[in-house]
Amino acid sequence: MQAATITDMQQSVSELFKIDSVSKIDTIIQELEKYGIDNEEDLDDAYSGCYPDVSTFCEDLLSDIYAEQIEAMPVFLQTAIDWELVWHQSMKYDYFAIYHDCEYYFFYRKIIKRLTTSSGLTYSWI
Repeated sequence: MQAATITDMQQSVSELFKIDSVSKIDTIIQELEKYGIDNEEDLDDAYSGCYPDVSTFCEDLLSDIYAEQIEAMPVFLQTAIDWELVWHQSMKYDYFAIYHDCEYYFFYRKIIKRLTTSSGLTYSWI
């Protein structure tokens, strides 16, 4: 009996999500394709981390990006930030999450696609 071969994309998803089941891998690939992630390069570019919830993701990401601004705020304001609300009001428009095995895998939505025509013209779109 011959072992089934898997694509590079299936291998990447398998490693990222720590899954051995080809049917589960394919289900996740179908979900990723809905957002335009259809190859390993886009998967690597879009992947933003694995977190237990949206609050932790937002706090981690935005605390890195806006470290100086957050540090400049008084502590009572820093601790008053509702990170889940930040997700629902802002971040969910730029990122999406796939829930698997009690964790959220976050991906950036705005992957830039490029197409080069036979005449050498390159088109880019999100």
